[in-house]
Amino acid sequence: MRLAAEHRNLLKGLGPLGTNGFMPILSMNRLTYLALGLLVLVAATSLGGILGIIRKNAPVEYLVVWCACGSLVVMAIVMMLLGKARTQRSLQVVEQRLRRLIQEGRLDDFGVAIPEEMRPVMAALCEYVDQVRDRVDHLQVRKKELDIQMLVAETERRKSEAIILSQREAVLVIDGFGDLALANAAAERLCGFSLQDSRHRPLNRVLSDASLIDLIREAREQPGAGACRQLEYTTSRDGEGRTFHIILSPLLEADGRPGGVVVVFHDITQERQAAQVKVDFVSAVSHELRTPLSSIKAYIEMLLDGEARDEADQANFLRIVSEETTRLQRLIENILNISRIESGLIQPCPELIQPHGLIRIILETLAPQAADKGVELDYCLGEGLPSIWADRDMLHRAILNVISNAMKYTPAGGRVQVNAGFDAARRHYVITVTDNGIGIRDRDLGRIFDKFYRSKEAAAVAKGTGLGLNLVKHIVESVHRGEISVTSEPGKGTSMILRFPLSPQPKTRAQP
Repeated sequence: MRLAAEHRNLLKGLGPLGTNGFMPILSMNRLTYLALGLLVLVAATSLGGILGIIRKNAPVEYLVVWCACGSLVVMAIVMMLLGKARTQRSLQVVEQRLRRLIQEGRLDDFGVAIPEEMRPVMAALCEYVDQVRDRVDHLQVRKKELDIQMLVAETERRKSEAIILSQREAVLVIDGFGDLALANAAAERLCGFSLQDSRHRPLNRVLSDASLIDLIREAREQPGAGACRQLEYTTSRDGEGRTFHIILSPLLEADGRPGGVVVVFHDITQERQAAQVKVDFVSAVSHELRTPLSSIKAYIEMLLDGEARDEADQANFLRIVSEETTRLQRLIENILNISRIESGLIQPCPELIQPHGLIRIILETLAPQAADKGVELDYCLGEGLPSIWADRDMLHRAILNVISNAMKYTPAGGRVQVNAGFDAARRHYVITVTDNGIGIRDRDLGRIFDKFYRSKEAAAVAKGTGLGLNLVKHIVESVHRGEISVTSEPGKGTSMILRFPLSPQPKTRAQP
């Protein structure tokens, strides 16, 4: 028990007042031996004196005096021995009481009578015990304070660790020795290590990128520790480049020396890609606008300069200007429609319609163009097809773009087939447009829906802006929550499939 241990330590610290009892300090055994020696000496002296008096025939008075003195000495010695025995018994009682208190772990009063001659010693002992008790109480209070401080520090450490581990961004914590102290799951995926296996290991045995290791080491050892450093870091994993905005926050030790460092990786790859897309978009739009505008300007200048020799030339120039104006109008209209759909500003007007009727109208509209080009335009529309919820104008534009696109890249003598059916398993209205035109190479299939993208083969066959299929994808997927897919084989043709769900209704957004 704690108090028993305190008693033992106390008694050990008392030296001669310790666990060997109180006898050594009073030299009770020596006093006994001395008293017995004196008693023997007095008895021998008294006996010798008596014998000497008898031999010398001295008066009886001398004998009486001598015997009286011897008796007094003997009585004094006996009284001293009796007092010693009484004191020893009292001390034994006190000692037993102390040992019982030690065993029971208590700091109570002695509860026994203390001899008069022992009271100064016991008073000093009690004062010493009181000081020890005060010291123990002080140490206990200090220990409680330290326990509370340790508990608070441990709680804060766990909170900080939980915050770091819950971050979506990659976070590394390096200690003052340059070892890995903590990392979240995002950092494990990014740097390709396991925290369980790599914790408290040197950084150069955890990370493989030497440049990143040097950055962290410089941040940890720099003289002006405490100031954050921010920089861009580019890495490549699985053949894919990624760009990060890194924040290195050095930590200071208690004495102000540079310690560890916290590294936060903010992935800005998509931001950089979005910025590049904007640059490419502006460049592509500028180019697409410049081409028809340059043509329009050139023919208008020719008309103003009188270079049209007759009415036929004038009519030809005006026809070209009209075509380029229509092309420019279509380009601007497509750009605006795509922008509105992407920003959610467009307001679809859904209604219950039958797509096969809309398909017939579109085929009738495109029939003259197909005949002029020598392309066969055929269709097969199933019977009893269900109606769907759709925006009529947007659906018309999407189907028209897909069919006209197939006609554009199908040479004379080719064929464009339009089929409509119903997928009962998925409850989708399915429109398939198939041609036997130039086809699309595999490397271009993944980009045909990108803005302004046109393959070299497509650009060599017909003019275009590269916005038509992008607009179709937005109309099908963003507005009507449908699906669009394409399969193709170069030189043999392309098949494009549009899927529209029967329900729910198309997504609508309020016009701000």
